[in-house]
Amino acid sequence: MSEAAVLDIFESFRKGMEAFFMLPEIPRPLHPKRSTVSARLVMSLRPFFPRQVAVDADLMGADILIWDDNGPLLALFWSSSYLAKERKMKAIAFHEAGKAPLTLAFSLFPDKERFLVYRIENGFIEYLHIDKNTFSEDVLRRCTIDEGKRDRDQLLLPLRQPRKRVTS
Repeated sequence: MSEAAVLDIFESFRKGMEAFFMLPEIPRPLHPKRSTVSARLVMSLRPFFPRQVAVDADLMGADILIWDDNGPLLALFWSSSYLAKERKMKAIAFHEAGKAPLTLAFSLFPDKERFLVYRIENGFIEYLHIDKNTFSEDVLRRCTIDEGKRDRDQLLLPLRQPRKRVTS
C-alpha cells in the first residue's frame, strides 16, 4: 500500500475521532461497557471511509478493523486509560503478522483534553498526543518496533493527581 494511501487512512481515523469526541458523553454512573464504546467508535469512523470499506468491531483480534475486499487496511486497539503493555504487545503482534498496513493503539482519557495514539507502521512506533479540541498533534517519540517492545516506561500525559487529605 502506498504511503499516500496510508496517510489518507490515518486522516480518516482523525476525522472519525473528531466526530467521536463531539458525541455527548455517556453519564458517569452508567460506566459504559467496552462494546458500547466500540460501537460508538465504529459509528463515528464509518462516514469517513469509502462505501466499499467495512468498519467492524471485534474482528480478527482487533478492537476495530477497517477492511475491504483486499483485506485489512487499519486495525485499532483502544483503552479508556493508559494502554496496558499486553494490549500494546497485541497491537504490535497484529501489525507484525502483516494483517494491516497501519495499526493504531490509543488511549481515550475521557477526562483529559488529549488522547494518546501509538501509530505502528513500517517497522516503527510513533507516539502522538492529539488535542481533542483542535486535533493538533505532538509527536512525543518515534522508535523502532523492537525498541517499543522493550519499552518499560509508559509515555504519560501530565495527569493531575488527586489531593491527599491532611489529617491533624
